[in-house]
Amino acid sequence: MKRSLNALVKILLMTAFSSVILMTTAHANNPPPTVKVDAPNRYIVKKGDTLWDISGRYLDSPWRWKEIWATNKQIKNPNLIYPNDILILCVIQGKTLIGVDTGEGCAGVEKQLTGNVVASTVAVTSTANSIPAIPMSAIQHWLDKTSIVNPKDFNTTPYILASKNRNLITASGDKIYAKGVPLIVGQRYGVYRKGKPYVEPKTQKVIGLEVTQVATALATAVAANGVTSLQLTDSYGKEVREGDRVFVELANAIPPVFYPTPATVNRGGMIVRVMDSISSAARGSVVAINLGSTHGAKPGDVLTVYQKGALIRDTIDNDTPVRLPSEPAGMVMIFNTFDNISYAYVLSSELPLNVGAQLLPPPYL
Repeated sequence: MKRSLNALVKILLMTAFSSVILMTTAHANNPPPTVKVDAPNRYIVKKGDTLWDISGRYLDSPWRWKEIWATNKQIKNPNLIYPNDILILCVIQGKTLIGVDTGEGCAGVEKQLTGNVVASTVAVTSTANSIPAIPMSAIQHWLDKTSIVNPKDFNTTPYILASKNRNLITASGDKIYAKGVPLIVGQRYGVYRKGKPYVEPKTQKVIGLEVTQVATALATAVAANGVTSLQLTDSYGKEVREGDRVFVELANAIPPVFYPTPATVNRGGMIVRVMDSISSAARGSVVAINLGSTHGAKPGDVLTVYQKGALIRDTIDNDTPVRLPSEPAGMVMIFNTFDNISYAYVLSSELPLNVGAQLLPPPYL
């Protein structure tokens, strides 16, 4: 029995090892991404373009853009694209690539790619006016004012006790009072409103609490009983209420530039909330997904959305209910990650995307 068990373990280990080798080999031998037949030979980048839109002009698999982008080794940020850049399609060393035309056509792109450009120093380019991966206006709120925190930590922070004049509506310049751990006089703090908790669908465990910053305040004094006086310096479209929490402003660690790339998360996920909506998401919507940094998620990760197949009755087999296979329904790109939750932008949707839709990395081919 012991011998047969050992043999079974060896077989399982060999099977797992073989699977890894096959996956590695498949990726290593994977052919280059297919350029669309109608891809433009020359494209002038316009203000308002996004990297995803440009990628989609050239590739059926836009997340593989970096594989055909001819980067300039003489530039510190070689992946940046700017309005009025002229992109040209070239065949260089047998590979179809896209680069910025510097006036020499494909010969110039090849020089940049191979490093055969005379340059005394590496040029540094600004990210300020570069083309974003996705529209920043669509995600700015979820970058600046909304975060996901640990509910236990949130409940231990000081809370708003009252305003000086007991106003229902407060504004910049008003005085408010907070009770709890005394705050540091002269320190700037954020005032945050508690939102809905996030629950892991399978375990029903709370995995995060969404909070929204409603104001910024400066601690001006601490009374003997520990009550802190604060003066509001900025408000963000909402009044400060009793019970709102006060703590150091959260800074989301978002890279200045990120690029669409196939996700390398350690498990599949699902859409757990459609932001600013009670129904379904479409292209341009923002959704929350149950994949975070602990699962390997990072800004720029692209995932395919699969909608569960319809439940039908098999009329040939006594009306037995049968679930049809799940079908790809769209794609999302992560732009902000937390421990167990991420915000993602809907890049495309063939169907309305609903809570519960499954998420997997896009197929490599």
